[in-house]
Amino acid sequence: MERKRLTAIKTEIKPIVEGKYVRGEGFESNYVITPLGLRISRARILATVMTKFVNEDKTYGFLVLDDGTETIRAKVFKNIKLIDSIKEGDLVDVIGKLREYDGELYIMPEVVKKIENPNFLILRKAELLEQKEELKKIREKVLGFKKQTSDLEEIKKLAQAEGINPELVEAILESEESEIEKEEIDKKSIKEMVLEIIEKLDDGTGAEYGAIISEANLDEAEVEEVINELLTEGTCYEPRPGRIKRL
Repeated sequence: MERKRLTAIKTEIKPIVEGKYVRGEGFESNYVITPLGLRISRARILATVMTKFVNEDKTYGFLVLDDGTETIRAKVFKNIKLIDSIKEGDLVDVIGKLREYDGELYIMPEVVKKIENPNFLILRKAELLEQKEELKKIREKVLGFKKQTSDLEEIKKLAQAEGINPELVEAILESEESEIEKEEIDKKSIKEMVLEIIEKLDDGTGAEYGAIISEANLDEAEVEEVINELLTEGTCYEPRPGRIKRL
């Protein structure tokens, strides 16, 4: 069966690197789910080439791309001719599939086109701004429907009545779940760090509250919330006011 060629989605780099990379099952393509809820397998990025590298036997090369929001590498394997004429400082329009290896998200380019007309950049920025604002409105509607019902098919029906694509609904809900997971992981990491600090600063009578805040180098309210959780769940206690000790 012939597979349908995926549409290249115009995007800034930041939503890609801040998104979650998802490996497709079976014949499904891998993709990045962005924080606003776009599923991107093939990306189209307009950026400046900050660094160019090609190895001696010309079997591998990469470009470091910067669009002012973030940076990403475009990696080329074997087909080095693709970037032969590209120089550092060039503005390029890159189309390619998103890949991840060893924790690094990169783009594997199919097209690398040098852009001479500066108006092209102005137009792309306007397109992306319009896309972002429209997606924010759609996301708000979809999450509003989710508050009415937890049934996915019902949410899709409500969204479809508003002219919203069911696949976009799924992507938006998937991105929300990813953000919740990320927040939970971040909170768990902060909790583990605070526990380590408490143990490190404990002189036998517990760790001084202010010293914990200072050592954590995080927002005081955030650390205070974690400490309160540790006290509530019984992981830590206060041997005396202003001091925290791990059980």
